[in-house]
Amino acid sequence: MIVLSSLGLTGCIGCYNPNGCGRDASPYFYTTTTTHVRHLIVPSQSKLTYKLIDSKQIDQQYKALDERNLTEIELAPNTAMIWGGMPVTTFLQFFNSEFKGFTAYRVVDAAPAINNEFAQLWKSCDDRLDVLLKDPNDWSFNPKNMEITGCGVNIQKRSQYNDHWPNQDKADAFLIKINQALQKQPKQQNYPIVILSSK
Repeated sequence: MIVLSSLGLTGCIGCYNPNGCGRDASPYFYTTTTTHVRHLIVPSQSKLTYKLIDSKQIDQQYKALDERNLTEIELAPNTAMIWGGMPVTTFLQFFNSEFKGFTAYRVVDAAPAINNEFAQLWKSCDDRLDVLLKDPNDWSFNPKNMEITGCGVNIQKRSQYNDHWPNQDKADAFLIKINQALQKQPKQQNYPIVILSSK
């Protein structure tokens, strides 16, 4: 296992809970063994969070629920997974159901574990990477299934909401470049787990 230094994730502002703001009663489960989920293999003590479907199934569960309702994978404390060349701690499904994909959160200030153009571009923009998927059930690093649509708040795919942004042309150019770099990468076969040292 590799040891990395972590400063933690950048905090988010606002309410991002698909079940509404206030106390989050979303069901969640802590894996007790290495678990295969969404084409990834996550370590023991990873937190799997699901949509609130049944009012009787809230808060902590003692067995995994239906994977089709999974909304978040948060790796065990002080661990990360090498995904796309970067150590990633959390995968959070897009809350807007019109878009199929997730945001991957890498370890802030960590160097790429695999030094390629894609990882360098990701590191250059933000810790969050928005990934649109053809198959929304496959969260593996599979370039044929992926399109990068955002990197943090300032780099987002052009839409009617940001067409007037003064830096949108630069954002468009960056997204073209990172998607070209993405398509040069092979499908990732293994997902090493790294131990993060706390400061």
